[in-house]
Amino acid sequence: GELEHRRVKRFYQRVSKCQYVSGIAKQQRRERILFRMRTRIPEDKRRIATDATEMPFLRFEDSERLPHTDPRVHYHISNGARHFLSISQWLRKNDGDPAFTEFLPRLKDHILARLLGHDYDGDEVSFSSAQRSQLMLVNDRIYRHKVIRINYTTYDLRREQDSLNSRTHADIMVLSHEDDEANGHPYWYARIIGVFHALVS
Repeated sequence: GELEHRRVKRFYQRVSKCQYVSGIAKQQRRERILFRMRTRIPEDKRRIATDATEMPFLRFEDSERLPHTDPRVHYHISNGARHFLSISQWLRKNDGDPAFTEFLPRLKDHILARLLGHDYDGDEVSFSSAQRSQLMLVNDRIYRHKVIRINYTTYDLRREQDSLNSRTHADIMVLSHEDDEANGHPYWYARIIGVFHALVS
């Protein structure tokens, strides 16, 4: 009927106009394969859905409001508190993972350095256990976000903005903060695993 006709029109927009018949057929075949895959593994889908609440990133389907930002602000993330991780439970579940070695002390060092106004130098500043114990994460939570927006000035003095996330724009390059600048590499390369904010007291 009419709905099927609309579906074919939607496929037509996405294919080469020279060989549109075979292009539409390929699109329909892909859609059928994806549908079969989706219906074949419902238990795996349920397992992924429960595990997704403990992942450092948000799924594509998760909605998060992120209004426009002032271009003079260096970075911008949502201030939503809907998606969170209980830090103590998360660390317990990932005990033994090398990425979580000294995670909480390093997180507190990073937060303390920002609160005290230290310039970022690779987070080589370490604070004492007494200083760290004075910093408390409110409700033992860190809040997960989809995107961080970075505002910057380009080489030709224009204002630009990059949107970074752990799904599609995860690989980044930043200026390095090496102790030995003469022999050190000028850039650090990294991969975004998650975007977080925390409320501290």
